[in-house]
Amino acid sequence: MKNLFTTEQLRQKYKPDSILNNIEQFYSENLEKLMEVLSHSDSPLNHYKSDSQISFLELSENDDEVFQKAASLLKDTIYFMMLTKSERTNVTRTMRGYYRQLIRNHLIRVDIILEDSEIASPRHIPDPYIKHQGMDQVYKILKIVQKTLYLEYECRKKQTRSGYLTGLQVSMAGFFAYLKKIGMTQKHQLTLVQHLFDGFNLDWEEGARDNIKHSLQIPALSYYRSYQEDLQKLSSSIFSSSVDQSLLSNLVDHAIILKKRIGRF
Repeated sequence: MKNLFTTEQLRQKYKPDSILNNIEQFYSENLEKLMEVLSHSDSPLNHYKSDSQISFLELSENDDEVFQKAASLLKDTIYFMMLTKSERTNVTRTMRGYYRQLIRNHLIRVDIILEDSEIASPRHIPDPYIKHQGMDQVYKILKIVQKTLYLEYECRKKQTRSGYLTGLQVSMAGFFAYLKKIGMTQKHQLTLVQHLFDGFNLDWEEGARDNIKHSLQIPALSYYRSYQEDLQKLSSSIFSSSVDQSLLSNLVDHAIILKKRIGRF
């Protein structure tokens, strides 16, 4: 335990809050510009700005819905687009290093507690052993937390090496999935991304249409599918008949929140 960092010590080491705050700041400062790019008269999104099932009477109040949704899915992307290649690589490595060590440390701590079944209620021979109901509930909860952390730790171990495109690929996963969901053609998707790159002066010479497809779109959608599969696995794996259902549901919700936060990088 002496060699394990506390969460606060890890936060001081990696400074993730600084990065997360910068993402929020960049997005706030550039949201207007982003909306201008997305809603420009040449933007492909203009062809998809209303759901075909929305009635004519509802049309006017939903005209901006697609633009706003697309913008919200580009929060992290805007930040990465405004960094240099080396900065993008460093941010991804820093956040992945932070989360990987955080999950590992938490898992080790939980393992250590679960190894000792007598915490707060040691057996005292020859006195009869009285089960500590409160601690019994704690152990049941910790076993669920242990499984959650283990699944996430396994996901961290499978991550590929970080590069200067990794942040863009991961952060644009939900964006590309959304464009596919609203039926945007491949041609329009690539055009829209080109507009984004031009609008924010991305220092990526690989911004040609074919390279956008192979270097960004395909890896991003692959990550999105893997991420969704992990979410499904997480939800279906967390089960315990000995824990109250409302408490179990809360544990599942927290596991999903953890997954979503870590899955940003």
